[in-house]
Amino acid sequence: MSQSPSSESRPGGRSLIIATAGHVDHGKSSLVQHITGVDTDTLAEEKARGLSINLGFAYHHFATTDNGTTVSNTIGFVDVPGHTDFINNMLAGVSTVDAAMLVVAADDGIMPQTREHLAILDLLGIDQGVVVLTKIDRCDDEQLSRVASNTQDLLRETRLHDSPVFKVSNANQQGIAELVEHLESMLLAAEGESNDPEDSYFRYLVDRSFTVKGIGTVVTGSVRSGTAQVGDSLLHSPGNELTKIKGLKLDKENQESISGGQRAAANISLSQQAVARGDWLTDPALNQSVLRLDVKLRLLENDPKLLRSNIQYHLYLNASHHVINIRRLGGADSNWFQIKSNELMVAHYGDRFILRDPASQRTIGGGRVVDIFVPRRGRDSVERLAVLAALDQPLDQALHELITLQAGGVDLAQFSVARNCTEHKIDQTLETLRAEGVVFALLKIDKQKLPFLLHDRFYQLHSGQMIDSVRQYHSAHRNQQGISEPALSRAVKFAGSHILFHAILQKLIEQGEIHRTGTLLHLPDHQTRLSTEEQAFLDKIRPILLNADFVPPRTRELEELTGIPLRALENILKQTRLAGNLIQVAPNRHYLPETIMKLADFTEKLAQECTSDEGFSVIQFRDASEIGRNLCIEILEYFDKIGFTRRDGNSRFLRTEKENIFGN
Repeated sequence: MSQSPSSESRPGGRSLIIATAGHVDHGKSSLVQHITGVDTDTLAEEKARGLSINLGFAYHHFATTDNGTTVSNTIGFVDVPGHTDFINNMLAGVSTVDAAMLVVAADDGIMPQTREHLAILDLLGIDQGVVVLTKIDRCDDEQLSRVASNTQDLLRETRLHDSPVFKVSNANQQGIAELVEHLESMLLAAEGESNDPEDSYFRYLVDRSFTVKGIGTVVTGSVRSGTAQVGDSLLHSPGNELTKIKGLKLDKENQESISGGQRAAANISLSQQAVARGDWLTDPALNQSVLRLDVKLRLLENDPKLLRSNIQYHLYLNASHHVINIRRLGGADSNWFQIKSNELMVAHYGDRFILRDPASQRTIGGGRVVDIFVPRRGRDSVERLAVLAALDQPLDQALHELITLQAGGVDLAQFSVARNCTEHKIDQTLETLRAEGVVFALLKIDKQKLPFLLHDRFYQLHSGQMIDSVRQYHSAHRNQQGISEPALSRAVKFAGSHILFHAILQKLIEQGEIHRTGTLLHLPDHQTRLSTEEQAFLDKIRPILLNADFVPPRTRELEELTGIPLRALENILKQTRLAGNLIQVAPNRHYLPETIMKLADFTEKLAQECTSDEGFSVIQFRDASEIGRNLCIEILEYFDKIGFTRRDGNSRFLRTEKENIFGN
């Protein structure tokens, strides 16, 4: 994905997205029409009823001169319905805007949706905006003064408390020119606030999709970060399908690229039926949809009965809607919560949401996403709550606190996705930590671009334990070449992930502090002589099993492949099993321990992806693994026998986590 140019050099100048807010019939749509010349009420029903039902979109363009060059700047308006019946559409419209325009009719004053819309804006963290008192031609000075005073009182405890108040008339356009001038100044004042475009991957939130004859599927939405160009391939989430950008428009102007902060239309290669409001088009690097989120939530009322773990609530996350369960993490005063949905959610750190009651009649709170990689154990332990507090910090500080807290290190691949930060930004952050004197180890992970990050204190602790355990094994087993990796993990009693254990071990091997001969680990100065069986296994059998991966040859096939007579082969397999370097899954089928661990990891992920309570079947295992049915049955029966899985009819369920069975 290409990186975005700076805000100063964008072909279309600077952009600002503003949402209207306020009670029904207070003049929001008329005000937007006077500013932009566009009637945002496009539905026949909207015109017949005289009120907004769906979201409306319009643009105001104005030119400025930058270093002698004239550029066109754009204020995009998202006009939301004010009627309580269409609050779902309002929530989708205000979810990702930069600023708000709260509209209050001077003749009506503050009304129910004025209060709810303002509460929603506050919960979403919107702190930039204006207040517009409309219909001033319908009331006297005393009424206007009273409404202005009441409105300022209402704003006093919100993020919009310093917002200027404009008094306008849609009937005679009094005050509208001054309002427009201020909105333009808001955009220009925000010029220096853009983040480095290389820091974040591209994210585009869809709010509409439709078909244009001769063009195909067109979506409109907001660019939340990064940049994309015509011809780029993006990931559609949660559909998890790649699509190509065939064309881009900012209002009516064709564009070659779009960047963070802009509203734009994109012609894409997916079918219109495949894309819905609340979907995302993102850089493929952000391929992560989840069922659980850890969040920081603020409730509008301090009532412990508002939230119950066995009741379903309505979550409005970005422009999507989910029915969810929610549970508090920690004590009664904690503002940490975990959200669980039955449908996949797309989110990253800092994304805002609104929570409504089980009937979706009342807004009860809102907050922001803190983590999308929720651990399976200790979800509300003291340690986990400390991690959440660390995560909820600016990037540099968050990473510093995390590696200080976590003996298991930080998976930078996961961290970069959760925070939507590029490898470039991660590298910058690591340089900052080094400059601050923080000492850490970077541990390579197979097939991952980004390593594990482990504070030096924990690295020295873990690596020292590994070396000591190998030394102790040599003392107790002087005639053996060394210890297997799973056995070493059990001897160390390593509490972290098997991925981290393997990464530390690989670093020790690369540094020459531990040697690996075949599958066995030993100290550099340890000398022993391999038995005939061990040597035959290492020379002839292990390479075959390693290459075969999930589908190892049967014993008779091994005989043909190695040329070893059957009786001798069976003796070799037996001795290798006793040494812990081979696992017998079926009478004629053997696996390497590391392959069994990979199969267990695969099985665990398959079980987690099954969102229902029905477990997974042999057929699902076969289709996902691409292993033959008979071998699938042998593998799963082995997992049943050792207590990793449990069979119930045609379904299987996890009995425990793989580390409890296989070690790390």
